[in-house]
Amino acid sequence: MNARLKVAIIGGGPGGLFTAWQLESKVGAAFDITIYEASERLGGKIITSSFAGVGQYEAGVAEIYDYSLIGPDPLRRLIESDLGLKVLPISGGACVLDNKVIADVEALALAFSPAARDAVQAFRARCQSLMTRAAYYKSSPCADNAHPWSGVPAGALLLDEVADADARRYLTMMTHSDVSAPLHQTDGLNLLKNVLMDVPGYIDVYSVIGGNESIVAGLEEELDATVETGAAVAQVTARAGSGFTLSFKQGTGRGDVEADLVIVALPMIALSLLEFSPPSLATTMARHVGYFDRPGHYLRVSILFERPFWRSHIDGAWWMLDAFGGCCVYDEGARHDFGAMGALGFLIAGNGATEFGNMTDERLLELCFQSLPPQFGDARALFVDGKVHRWMGSVNALPGGRPARSLARNHQPERESLPGLFLVGDYLFDSTLNGVLDSADAATDALVSHFMRYAPAGSAPEALRQPPVRFIEPAFVQALVRTIWNLPPNLRILHVGSGAGEMVAGLRALGVDVYGVESDAVTWAQTPEALRAYNIHCDFAAMPFANGRFDVVFETALCRWTAAQARPLIREIGRLARCGLILGSATTDLPLDLIERYGLLDAAAQIASRGELAERLFDAGFDLTLVDNDGLDAAWLQVQQSPGAQTWYEDIESLVYAVFDSPAHSVPTVQEPNASVQNIGQSSRPVRLAARQE
Repeated sequence: MNARLKVAIIGGGPGGLFTAWQLESKVGAAFDITIYEASERLGGKIITSSFAGVGQYEAGVAEIYDYSLIGPDPLRRLIESDLGLKVLPISGGACVLDNKVIADVEALALAFSPAARDAVQAFRARCQSLMTRAAYYKSSPCADNAHPWSGVPAGALLLDEVADADARRYLTMMTHSDVSAPLHQTDGLNLLKNVLMDVPGYIDVYSVIGGNESIVAGLEEELDATVETGAAVAQVTARAGSGFTLSFKQGTGRGDVEADLVIVALPMIALSLLEFSPPSLATTMARHVGYFDRPGHYLRVSILFERPFWRSHIDGAWWMLDAFGGCCVYDEGARHDFGAMGALGFLIAGNGATEFGNMTDERLLELCFQSLPPQFGDARALFVDGKVHRWMGSVNALPGGRPARSLARNHQPERESLPGLFLVGDYLFDSTLNGVLDSADAATDALVSHFMRYAPAGSAPEALRQPPVRFIEPAFVQALVRTIWNLPPNLRILHVGSGAGEMVAGLRALGVDVYGVESDAVTWAQTPEALRAYNIHCDFAAMPFANGRFDVVFETALCRWTAAQARPLIREIGRLARCGLILGSATTDLPLDLIERYGLLDAAAQIASRGELAERLFDAGFDLTLVDNDGLDAAWLQVQQSPGAQTWYEDIESLVYAVFDSPAHSVPTVQEPNASVQNIGQSSRPVRLAARQE
């Protein structure tokens, strides 16, 4: 890569910052990156404010979700390992209903009735039965679209599933601030995923010591990208041929700027106000906005008191309150030091936020005082200071669109005709910081794939034998397969895309019952005569083996086929592999210097990331093996003991997305609608909504 292409990132909130971080991590100094932010500060919804001279409170994003209970957590790794910040686990979960403090589900029996307790426990168990922890972590579009509660109005579903009225009220209050909308505006799958947040083992939450805004400060310090604040982009124009022109609002003091590639990392409201040209692009973006624009609202009222009077009645860093349609109340002193004082943060969500958000700050403070149960005492008498932060339309009540669509289509809506435009947003995932990091990862993978597709090809002679044995050694494959699936020594392995049979020869020398298949006649012709009985030239779509003949398939061929061409190959792998699949194709999220040094993508027809390939495997019924699996640490140890594998798998997450269980049954392919808008109750299907939205 010799030319430094100009990349413009529109939006300096979490999406824009994470996007710049991902790009710099993946391609180093290959691009000239500029972030354009309309306001005078970076960070968007991440705001840590303070009561002067007393203590901090979170005015925006309240907490961060910890997925490390189930699998690798990229956001936590970024915060702790890359930015060097410390985190504080926080917990809560009590609920105030009818002025009764209900510490947990069991307490419902005393507060209301044993029937109410039993109904809530039964509904939670039902939710668990409909979504495993691994599925919760993965949340593939195909699986979500096929889920029986996808598209079912959440309010109607709760009425059908839970007969006890007190149990329904409890469940509604416990999920309302997470969903950010009343139940009639969301669907059953969204409700299910938010119910599972309260089930032990699915998710934990934490806050950053020193304030969540430390993430913003850390990224600002680490990024090499140019940052321009007060730069309100008004229009994006696609130039004839290639490239873009960015025009700014009057008063910014900027003329038009040119960019080779553009990433729009704006929340939905801001995106809907951005103009696009020519008309074909404007039409595409109007459809995109129409598909995802389902606004959810928040209102944060933070109040400082002379002392934390509530703690003698209720425990935890947060609790739910049956006011404002369902409200989450944070004890800010659980994570920030207020000395002898205390602070409560009221997170009012959905229609409650829009109704009460029109009131004055003084009236909102009064309503918050009145909302607390009488046994807490006179909150008004202990009032010191109060702040109100309005977040209208700040999240999406149905993130992911209806039905869920592929990562490629969501992040690059004009992939063929306008491949240089990319989109990033938490509305594409789950309206959380975790989701927007996932989105930035997907968009930058697409950008790197685009660049690789049009970059000059190298001349690596070994392109068809990816990855060369120098990276993925036969002994490593043998050890990895036995470790992951706990298989006996007499393994049966199929290498798809075996080239001239190097891997086959190496594994057979170790005593493995291995066969290879290669579809390219010229490459296969280099197979030694003595090995040809075990390294076979054939059509990948019709391999000459019985169903379930092999324990595991090791593939290095998917990257040599387009997505459409690879579907028959994926089906064949699913037919032949009894246990699973190891993904060995070269992908764009390998270290860039590795790709360039060995020309790993020279022969690739499918310039894709591991995430994109995984999504296609999910559609065919494959599942991640090392999520919610005790074998992950042992498998990662195998990587660390193999110098070649350490080069190929640069972190534990890359290993997770390279190992798949074979499909237990057929799973329908994702169907993407032509219509730009669909209503709940027709065919609405969300993407990963596992975490609290804010």
